[in-house]
Amino acid sequence: MIRISLNEEERAALKRLRLERKSNIGERAHYVLLAASGMSAPEISRHLNRNIITIRLWLNRYVKQGLSGFTPRKPPGRPAKKAPLIETHLQELLSKSPQDYGYQEAGWQLNLLRDWFEKKGCKACDNTLMKSLNMLGFVYKRFSKTMPQNAPTAAEKKIKIGGIVERIKKEPSEDIEIFFVDESHFSNQPYVSCGWFKCGEKKR
Repeated sequence: MIRISLNEEERAALKRLRLERKSNIGERAHYVLLAASGMSAPEISRHLNRNIITIRLWLNRYVKQGLSGFTPRKPPGRPAKKAPLIETHLQELLSKSPQDYGYQEAGWQLNLLRDWFEKKGCKACDNTLMKSLNMLGFVYKRFSKTMPQNAPTAAEKKIKIGGIVERIKKEPSEDIEIFFVDESHFSNQPYVSCGWFKCGEKKR
């Protein structure tokens, strides 16, 4: 026989749980209260028309774990086999530019990373990649906005324009049409690219 003795505080806590209607915890508390009143597990089983194995299970859990024993523990999920492999490759990939791996983009995007892993025979969804990136301390942000290294200086531009004006002045015809495009360039990249970078790291 499973013997249970309760003090006033324990009895009051079980009575409060007895009023719980949204789960089976209230009924489990009722088993314990009946056992503490002197009823045996078979008597509780017959009284409530419940399986005796179930009665004994929850009585024993209360004896060993107290109120926390009323909540069954969830079994651990499958170990993340891909995560360590993905994280190892991500650190190597993001230490270099996508262009080093044959991509045209300036910054790493999820679709590029997913494509790279698929080519290596490892399928990884966006959610898995984002979790690994965040775990490694990477953030998604814009590049620093800077001028290209080969951009002409203001003085060089002034000299260039002055030369064009002088050539126009030397033209004999007075009817001259001049066409110009201001600050125009062609690129298959956004003006300010985004990508995954180490937190605190600036990319140019």
